[in-house]
Amino acid sequence: MAEDEDDYLSDKFLVESASLSRPKTYAERRKEAQRQAQIKNEENRLKSRRQREQESREEGLSKSLFERAKEEEESGISTGNKALSMMMKMGFKPGQSLGISKDVGSPPIPHEVDHDQSDESSAGPSRTETSHSATQHKIEPIPINEWMGKKGIGLGKRARPPSPTSAERVAKMAKMAEVTGQETYRDRARQEYEERRADGRLIPAQRTCETLDEKSGKTFNVLWLNPQNPDTFPEGLIDALAEPPIALSKQDSDHGTIQSRLRAQMQADALRPLGSALDEDEPGVSLTAKSIFTPETIEEATHFLRLGAQDRLRLVLAYLRDKYAYCFWCGTQYDDQDEMDEQCPGPEEDAHD
Repeated sequence: MAEDEDDYLSDKFLVESASLSRPKTYAERRKEAQRQAQIKNEENRLKSRRQREQESREEGLSKSLFERAKEEEESGISTGNKALSMMMKMGFKPGQSLGISKDVGSPPIPHEVDHDQSDESSAGPSRTETSHSATQHKIEPIPINEWMGKKGIGLGKRARPPSPTSAERVAKMAKMAEVTGQETYRDRARQEYEERRADGRLIPAQRTCETLDEKSGKTFNVLWLNPQNPDTFPEGLIDALAEPPIALSKQDSDHGTIQSRLRAQMQADALRPLGSALDEDEPGVSLTAKSIFTPETIEEATHFLRLGAQDRLRLVLAYLRDKYAYCFWCGTQYDDQDEMDEQCPGPEEDAHD
């Protein structure tokens, strides 16, 4: 083979493959696009005033007074820093210490010098030179060392947290009161909503209870009483109660409380003729009321009227299930308790969803 021909085994005949990068997955491409979009948004968005002040403060603290003066001199903008100009007039140079430098020059040495002194000078530096070299001025400013109080063993490097000031304590208490007020408002609003909801369902439940009781021969039941409806109170019961019932709902402005209705009824009775009032006021009425409403019934009615709408609804529904095998949520009266236990999901409303 001729020498001028290339060897077919050499690297010249090897075709170099193009360097192809590994194909990126969809997640990597998506993450890269999000990063580029975030960088672009940060460049284009307007910074807030607080952020601009923070950046300018950090930039000012990171530069020394001399670097700032040098940049101003290069840019041609002079703010006229009086402190720096005064220091420069006094002979200060950046990187040097304040005060008189010690290497200005040594005092002249007399010609006549003893041999002992010459030996001492040749043996080592003079005492004045050592004192000058030992007492050099500091270039860096003195650091601030605050007294952090007495510390025990092992607590030398641990910083003592500053005690909160009166303003900080007041702000903390105000924040705690605000959070408590928000929670209390939410709880109160939720409780009022549940009471209104239970009050609306109590009326049909009491109507069903009254219907079933009348079919079984009952003439009165404490569970029929509704403090928002004076018509549910039989004659003589309000007078027999030890104290008037307390209306828990806030709908007194629309329907009027029992006390206001009784007061209006008393005023109407006072305007009637005396003869009719005497004729109607018979001793048999009060005796009949006393005979119907026993002390146990009056006490039970008083306690029932003091309960909230949710508790009264719960008592009425439990009475309907136990007495008549009637489920208010199913709207069905079963033949017996066994059939209700088999077909009814349960006594709670959530079980009927």
